[in-house]
Amino acid sequence: MAPTHAERSTLAVAAGARAGGLVLALGYLTGLVGGALAAAAAGLALITFGRCLRMDRIDQALAAAGLAVVAGALGIVALRWGSMELAELRSVQAVLGPTLLVGPETTAVAVTAAAVAATLALALWVAALPVRGLGAWAWTGLETLAMALALVTAFWGPKVLLGLEEVPGSEVVDSVAGWAAASAAVITLGIGGGLLARLLAARVRVAVMAVATLALLVAAGLIAGAP
Repeated sequence: MAPTHAERSTLAVAAGARAGGLVLALGYLTGLVGGALAAAAAGLALITFGRCLRMDRIDQALAAAGLAVVAGALGIVALRWGSMELAELRSVQAVLGPTLLVGPETTAVAVTAAAVAATLALALWVAALPVRGLGAWAWTGLETLAMALALVTAFWGPKVLLGLEEVPGSEVVDSVAGWAAASAAVITLGIGGGLLARLLAARVRVAVMAVATLALLVAAGLIAGAP
C-alpha cells in the first residue's frame, strides 16, 4: 500500500531532521566548528527527533530517555572539568589524560558510572528504531557515529591535539589511532547492543533504561559531592 500524503510528509520531515542533526553534531565533534558540547548535543537531539517520527510510543519514550542519559553523561563530564567548551575538554585531556583515567578515586568512579550508563542508553537508543535495508543501515551507522564521537570526546579525548607543530608526527598518529579505536569500540557496542536489545521484550528494555538512569543519578551524586 502506497504511503499517504501525510505519511510522506512525516518521512520527509524525519529525514530532514536526521540529516540536519548529523551535519550539526559532526561539525562540532570533528572540530570543523568550534563551540560548546551543548551545541553538539543539540544536533543529537535533532537526530533523535527525526528518528522518533518513525517509531511507536514506547520506542519514542526509550529513544528520548536514551538521549537524556547520554546528554546527562556529557553534562557530568562538563561538571568534572568545569567547562562545556569542546576545545577546553580536548585540551585538558591532552595534558592530564582521558577523563576516565583521571583521579581522584571518587571522581573516576562517578565518570565510569556515567560512561557505562551512556553506553547502555546508546544501545537502547539504537534499538528503538528497527533497521531494514542498506539505506537504513547507513543512517543508523552515521547517527551512531555521531553519538560515539560525543562520548569519546567527553570520556576519552585525544592525548595529543592535531595541528600542533611542535608535536612529532608519530605521536599525533598514535593519539588519533587511539581515539579512532575508542570511537570504533563505542560504535560496535552501540550497534551490537542495539541488535541484541531489539530481541528483548519492551518491558525488559524499559527496565534496562531504568538501570542506566539510576547509574547516571548515582554518578551525578558522586560528582556533585567530590572535592
